[in-house]
Amino acid sequence: MTADSDAALLVTRSVAKYRRAHRRYERRHPEIFNPIEQSRLHAELARALASAAPRAGAPLALDLGCGTGNVTTHLLELGARVLAADVSPEFLRTIQRRYGATGRVETLQLTGVDLSGVADASIDLACAYSVLHHIPDYLGAIDEICRILRPGGIAYLDHEANDSFWDKESCFLAMVRAIADARRWNPDRHRWQRLLTPSRYVDRVRRMVNPAYPWDVEGDIHVWDHDHVEWDRVEERLRAGGCEVIHRGDYLNYSRTYPDEVWARFEGRCTNMRLTVARRR
Repeated sequence: MTADSDAALLVTRSVAKYRRAHRRYERRHPEIFNPIEQSRLHAELARALASAAPRAGAPLALDLGCGTGNVTTHLLELGARVLAADVSPEFLRTIQRRYGATGRVETLQLTGVDLSGVADASIDLACAYSVLHHIPDYLGAIDEICRILRPGGIAYLDHEANDSFWDKESCFLAMVRAIADARRWNPDRHRWQRLLTPSRYVDRVRRMVNPAYPWDVEGDIHVWDHDHVEWDRVEERLRAGGCEVIHRGDYLNYSRTYPDEVWARFEGRCTNMRLTVARRR
């Protein structure tokens, strides 16, 4: 099998998985759909839009891997026109239903391989939020993002694991262990856990049958110790594509499943995600 056919197979599998999973997408992602993360995302997108070279009229933003429209919602609130793009026709129908009446959103079904439906130097802000780890050739996707940005346009890459996520001695992994400790059975503090015990056993069985669970539910690809987004290579591609990094930030992603006392203890001390913003020269 060639690399191209491997990539095509991964895309086909991803489309099929979202055909089943798209209705539950927002419920499956408490690390995204919570007020803390949404507030952070909105502020960072506003800063990215403000960093783009000014143009007459509303800026045109690409929501790459738009899903149910999380980033699209913020971009519309910030005054942009949006090209919402995804490999999943189910997601694109959701976008049309939610935002079609605004007159400021167009949709594009992607091949999962390139951005061939987007013209050179046509986009003011290209956003890839929690998307690169789904793309077989994510470095090739960086090349494509650089191609479609107009001079002064912004590449916004966000919500991908940073080095601390993979470091077995990191503060973030200490937080993960603290969360596990907080959830262990305690008859005085956690009587409600009795109700959750069956689901915990189900998850264990699923992992025994399928070691890729839960990542393969949505076709995640680059989510392993040996195969994940490499930020130094991403920045190399950005520079090669004529973009310069203007902002880079690591942060601790909040999930509404975290015990409040654990989050309070580790907030501000740990990171597990990275945001990188680059401008097309």
